[in-house]
Amino acid sequence: MGNNEPVCLITDQDPAMKVVVRNVFQTTEHRFCMWHIMKKVPEKVGRAIAQDTDFLKKLCSCVWHLEIEPAEFEEKWNKVISEFHLNDHEWLAYMYNIRDMWIPAYFRDLFLGGIMRTTSRSESENNFFTMFTNPHLTLIEFYMRFECALDAQRHTQNKMDNDSKNKRPECKTPIPLEKDASELFTTTIFYEFQYELEIGCFNCGVEEMKKDNELYIFNLREGTRRRTFDVVFDPTTFDTKCVCKKFERDGVPCRHMIWVWKARMLEKIPKAYVLNRWCTMAYKKPIFYLEGNVLEECINAVDKKMLLNDL
Repeated sequence: MGNNEPVCLITDQDPAMKVVVRNVFQTTEHRFCMWHIMKKVPEKVGRAIAQDTDFLKKLCSCVWHLEIEPAEFEEKWNKVISEFHLNDHEWLAYMYNIRDMWIPAYFRDLFLGGIMRTTSRSESENNFFTMFTNPHLTLIEFYMRFECALDAQRHTQNKMDNDSKNKRPECKTPIPLEKDASELFTTTIFYEFQYELEIGCFNCGVEEMKKDNELYIFNLREGTRRRTFDVVFDPTTFDTKCVCKKFERDGVPCRHMIWVWKARMLEKIPKAYVLNRWCTMAYKKPIFYLEGNVLEECINAVDKKMLLNDL
């Protein structure tokens, strides 16, 4: 990784991992997997509350909420705890004390690329490799099947790359922003952008617009929802900030930002909001070490050195 530390590591609540992450990574944010924690809730609070009431439904509605700020989360959490008389529950009290380690409200602007659970990614990989391997293989058989599995993944990768470069997904509107997105993003990311654009254009409206110095501040309402969203737009630099923080969290412009861009008659998505990782040609660009050397050249140099050593 060119000596770059990861932005965030998500683990379970293993105490040894907590110590290691803090000691090894100086700038990495460490968070706990929400899925692992929520899976323990029925066991910790008792089957009677978990199965015979709507406790889990109400708890999940505040825990998994991606749009609320810490103060609003704390209000919702305390309301649920009080309603079910769990104020003295030791485990829930502890989880509340470490809420900044696992509740999204406390790291809404931390880029996670859309990953909120560790299990969704690991379980899909486990399922993929079990199609090629089983516990009864010899080491050589395992290695050969593992290579086949990697070949299958590379084939899928190449097919998706080819589709992204040579096939344009269908646009649903004549809006120039959508056409621009279809030419920039991979198919998967484009459809996510298209979904946000549809809701933004057909289900969002402005409640109020005001100007503060050179900045425009739009207060948007989304359908029949009571919550409104403030979007700050700089017409000079096209810098756009939305309180929902979807872009900061997922790297994909939100419906509220897209509404403002359309209202301001932008035909192209501002470059600052097109992440290289979501583009069709992402892995075709050269990757550099911090020293300025191209990564591929460094790898070739290492390969040549290993070859000389073998000789």
